Amino acid sequence: MKKFERLVLVLVIGVVALLALPFAISRLIPDFLASKDVPEEGQSSDVDFPVVIRIKGGMLEVASVTGTRHFPKSTDPAILGQAIPYCREKASWAAPYKITYRLKLGERWPLRYHDGTLIARVPDLEPSLPVAFDSAKLRKGAEESCWFIPNQGTRDRALKSISPELEKLAKSQKTKNFARESARKTVTEFLRTWAFNQTAYGDLPPDTKIKVIFPGE
Repeated sequence: MKKFERLVLVLVIGVVALLALPFAISRLIPDFLASKDVPEEGQSSDVDFPVVIRIKGGMLEVASVTGTRHFPKSTDPAILGQAIPYCREKASWAAPYKITYRLKLGERWPLRYHDGTLIARVPDLEPSLPVAFDSAKLRKGAEESCWFIPNQGTRDRALKSISPELEKLAKSQKTKNFARESARKTVTEFLRTWAFNQTAYGDLPPDTKIKVIFPGE
């Protein structure tokens, strides 16, 4: 039985070595596995027909948050169901992003004039999804792997994680709070332009103080 187990182990190692050979050669000789873009012919640039969806009531863009975020992933290879953590594959991307926050104009904004102040209660900040990031400025982070283990697709999974992770960031209360004061200023400017032209508030002095209140405040 031990002889059979040794034979299986030798076969497994041999298969792994054969699969890893092109990758090993490509590390030693970079041009061995080069690639070249091929122009596409006879294919439409659109996968589907474009569809226009009306935003009921409209949206008012009030603030944006920009930055660069790193998206790492790690994978442990497994042979015969056994993970090999000391040969972990690591990859990451750095992506510049822009989160745009909006308010629904179709919702009713309760306005109240009290003691020389126009008080407005507005809806919660709503991020535009998916979050925009500049694919032209994506940067690959450091990559680690064992030369004898085939590529496990860690970098591809790290790339696919960008949009879901940015969505979590945009929806987090911490990021909303970070954008809230800038959004408050934008809403104040909007109200000063819009509300003061309404007949219900036609007698408001131009220098009337405006107080914007978000949910939870």
